[in-house]
Parts: sequence; structure tokens; C-alpha cells
Amino acid sequence: MMEKDKVLQLKFDPRTIEHLGIKMYSQLPYALAELVANAYDASAEHVIINLYDADTDKSIVIQDDGEGMSYEEVRDNFLVIGRKRRDTDSSRANSKGRPITGKKGLGKLALFGIGKTITIETSRAGEEYKTNFTMDWDSILGESSGTYYPSYALIEKENIEEHGTTITLRNLARKTNYDLSATAFSLARLFNCFDEKNFVVSINRNDGNPIILTKELQYEGINKEFDWDISTVVSEIGGEYLYKNELRGKILSTKKPIDQNLRGITLYVNGRLANTAGFFGVPEAGHAFSYLSGWIEANFLDEFDKDMIATDRQSISWDLPEAEELKDYLYRIIRFIARDWSKKRKEAKSEETSTRAGVNITEWYEHVPQEIKPKLQGLVERISEKPELSNEDFSAVVRDVYSLIPPYTYYHYRLLHRQVQDSAETYYKEGNYYQAFQEAMKRYKNAVKDKSGVSGTEDRDIVSNAFGKGKVLETTANFKKRPNGQPFAENTLENIEEGQKFLSMGVVCGGRNVVSHEEISDLRDSKLFTEKDCLDLLSLLSHLFKRLDESKKR
Repeated sequence: MMEKDKVLQLKFDPRTIEHLGIKMYSQLPYALAELVANAYDASAEHVIINLYDADTDKSIVIQDDGEGMSYEEVRDNFLVIGRKRRDTDSSRANSKGRPITGKKGLGKLALFGIGKTITIETSRAGEEYKTNFTMDWDSILGESSGTYYPSYALIEKENIEEHGTTITLRNLARKTNYDLSATAFSLARLFNCFDEKNFVVSINRNDGNPIILTKELQYEGINKEFDWDISTVVSEIGGEYLYKNELRGKILSTKKPIDQNLRGITLYVNGRLANTAGFFGVPEAGHAFSYLSGWIEANFLDEFDKDMIATDRQSISWDLPEAEELKDYLYRIIRFIARDWSKKRKEAKSEETSTRAGVNITEWYEHVPQEIKPKLQGLVERISEKPELSNEDFSAVVRDVYSLIPPYTYYHYRLLHRQVQDSAETYYKEGNYYQAFQEAMKRYKNAVKDKSGVSGTEDRDIVSNAFGKGKVLETTANFKKRPNGQPFAENTLENIEEGQKFLSMGVVCGGRNVVSHEEISDLRDSKLFTEKDCLDLLSLLSHLFKRLDESKKR
């Protein structure tokens, strides 16, 4: 065995080590997270977590190919409780350029949170020996002097370039078998630094098929609907926050309310959890927050001289001024996303409803009168905001409203005479209502001329010579008798004949001639002859066409 000038020793206050070890890291994922973080800081590229529960002697083995530790580093660094790396290390980054995540020197106590007997074997490349030492929890607590001497051995290496660390945990407090999927899921949520090329962490149970941990693992199976890139959101909301452009991340929403344990935005600092999922002061009772999940990176928090992250890495120390500024800006981000989610949700629901109800919601809004549009939109939006209303019920309500307020509400396009539809449709949909009326009027004049055979070039002469008592076309020819067989009064029939003439002449004089001889802008802006007047006359032309269809030549 290689001679060393000192034996290994762990100095401690027994009460402190019990509190920080057992109490703080009693949950398996959080304890494993400290070991994964140690491997990350040690420039490892691969970490393998082995959970063994095939027999009564449960154990956990964690292997990494990081830089490992020499005997001196174990003695002078690892076995020193509470050693602050930023106070003693010259660099805040490791050999791979990764920012060091460990700072307080307490992570090693995570081992005692899940196992009473810990064996660590570690070595550095270029060292002749690897160090193997064992720490026993009961023996540590039994040392009233506050100094514990773990048993150790220096083992000569076959390959001097061998490096890495293997940690074996035995005498576990856990009695039940491991839930591999749940452990992998929980562990994945504690990191944001997994990389398929540079940092791969896998976990298996009894040497079975491993699960590769990824930052996307926690979102597998989620039915994503929308997502937001934090950099894009920051550019949208602006603001004076000094570190706004250093924020990174992604927020997503689901189509249906997300599981409770997935809700909220997790904050990471240099790849590790720094604040559990939440909404940074935005009231969580809002409807949107049942659908939102995601993460935000704020790596700059590690650059402050103050420790901004609580020891258990569950929350930021929000009472610090620097943290308060960050929280205020995160509040703005979440508020923006909540409002944008509501907007996108309405648009998506409109599109879905358009398909299921056979109603194009967007076009519907565009083709109702301006004074009706805001009321209609408000009605549909209030309905769409009811979470208890299913899509099927929403679609049924929309169809009912659509039947009451169809497109072209004033025009009643579907009910107009087909000749009016055919001649006026293109111009109406373009918003050219004056031209729509002109074209329908031309169609009516030509139809009267063709059916009656009267001559003339003036519209008024054509309709006055075709209709009226004793004129060429008799509009009541098919309606001489009542349903009971008794004849209609002659006066009634004459009134209809004369009415067809005078109504036709009125449309010519009060509409056609006015629109033909005045500037449209003057008529519209003065309200002497409005777009609404054009639509009313189109309805009247529909009635006149009906009479024309029913007429016969005398």
C-alpha cells in the first residue's frame, strides 16, 4: 500500500450532519441529483445509475467517467463538510467549460439520506492508485469527538489513465421496490443539462433496460397545443430589466388541463433546478395555469457574490434585491404568456368550431355589419371561455347563433332571388355595395325587357310600359282566387299590378338614377343614399323579380 502522511478523516458536528444528510435528502430523486451534479461538475460524459432490489439486500450503484479524485483531493476537499468551492477554486468552470453547480460542499451528505453505508472508489488519470473508502452512518453518529476515520485502501491501477468515480450505497432505509419510471421522471425534472453527446445519464433497475434522462422526458406524452420561446417573449414585452436578454427557456400549453405535478414553470441555473415549478407571483387561480408547463434558465444568478439559491435547491432566495428584480420580470413574462394563451386558445377553438360546425368563424365576423360585429364576437368569446362547455356543445350553440345572425345579415343573401344573387354577389363580397345594386338593377331591367318585349332605352320607360293595369305583363295571372275558391277583389289585383309598376319605377328613380349621376363618396358620406339603402333596394329587387317570374303576357 502506498504510504501517506495522514489518514482520512471526516470532521463534523453530529447534529449538523444528521440534519443536512438524513433530513434534507431523504427523497431518492433529490439525493441522486446531488450525485449526478457531482459527476457533471467533474466533467463526466456518462453517468449510470443502477438500482438493485432483486433481493432483500437493496443497493444503489452510481458510476461516472468524470475526472475523479486523487487521495489528496478526497482528504482535503471531499471530506471537508461545508467547503465552499467558489472560495477555494480559482475557476468557476470545470475542464469542459461547464459552470460549476456545487458551491456549499453539502451535496455529499445526500448519500446518507438514502443509505447508511457508503463506499466510494475514485481515481484520476495519471495517478498510480485509486482510492477506495467506506463511511458508515451509525459509526459517524457514534463519534462524540466530531472526528470520523473512514476505512480506506489505495488500490494500484492496471491502467494509469483510468479515471472516474463509483459510489455504492448499501444498508438502505428504503423497504419497497423501486419505481424506475417515476424515479427517472422525478430526476429528469431536477436538471436541464442533459446532452446526448456531452452528458448522458441513464438509470436502470436490476441491470434491465435503461432509461436515458433527457430534459424532454418530463413532457413525454403531453398533448402540446402551443409553445413560447422565452427569448421571443422577452423581445415582445421589452422592459428595463438588466439581465432580460440572458433568460432562455420554453413554455408549452396543453389542449386539456395538465397533471398537477407538471403545472408551472421551473427555474434552472447552470443546468440544475433552482426553483420548483410555479408562476412567480402571478395568481395561480387563473384558468390558463391549468394548461401551462415549461422551464426558464437564469444562469446569471450564479455570478452574484451572494448565494441566490437555497441550500436544498428548491427555491431562489426571493427576499434578496437581485432576486426581487428577477421575479418582477418573470411575473411580466408569465402574464404575457397567459394573455397570449387565451388569445391563441380562442383562435384555435374558432378554427376547430369552423370545421365541426361548418361555420368559418373568421369569415362570419368579416361579413356581418360593423355595428353587429363586436356584439357577435363578444357573445361567441364569452361562450368559448366557459371551461365546462364541451366542444360539441360549443359548436351547437355557434350553429344556432349563426342561423340567427347569418353573414350579410342585412342582405339576407341566401333568401334573395337567384337573379339578384347571381348579379350582385361578387361586388357585395368586395364591399362595393353601390355597384352590387347597379348590377342587380341592370339584370332586372333586362329581364323585364326580354319577357315583355317592350322597346325603349330608359329604365323607367321599360318598367312603366311592361307593368300596370292593362299593360303587357300581368303579375297576378296565377292568383285570381283565394284558397277557398272565391275570387280576390278586382281592386286588390289592380293594386298589385300598379304596385309592381310604381315600385319598379321607384327603384329606378330613387336608386338607379341617383347612383348613376352622383359621386358615390358624396352619397355615402352625406348619408343621402347609404350602403344600407343599397342593401334595402336589393331586397326590394328580389321581390320584384318574384313578381316578374309569376307574370304572364296578356
